Amino acid sequence: MAQQLPRRKVKFEDIPSFAISGFFGGVNPNEGNISFFTDKLIPQLGANAQIVLDTVQHEFVANIKMSPLIFKRMAIWMSEHVKRYESVHGEIQVGKQKQKSDSAPPPYYG
Repeated sequence: MAQQLPRRKVKFEDIPSFAISGFFGGVNPNEGNISFFTDKLIPQLGANAQIVLDTVQHEFVANIKMSPLIFKRMAIWMSEHVKRYESVHGEIQVGKQKQKSDSAPPPYYG
């Protein structure tokens, strides 16, 4: 007789929720990693005692580690949701990020 898989019970109560601005991460043979952050503007005193908001600080809210398999399954799952969304609402425009230098962002940054 074949062994049955255990039933899944899903509970979504009291789990933290974060609004994020971006993420860092990557995958290697040992693990996948995604670190989520929110951006915080840091006010500074500029010329003529005016407040200047030209510094953004990344505040990390979660660091998720997983196997390379789960990392890939997550990427496929997210891609399928984007395709489904765009088929109904049109393409999500991805603008070029403003940077102080002309170099491309590192491959672990999103």
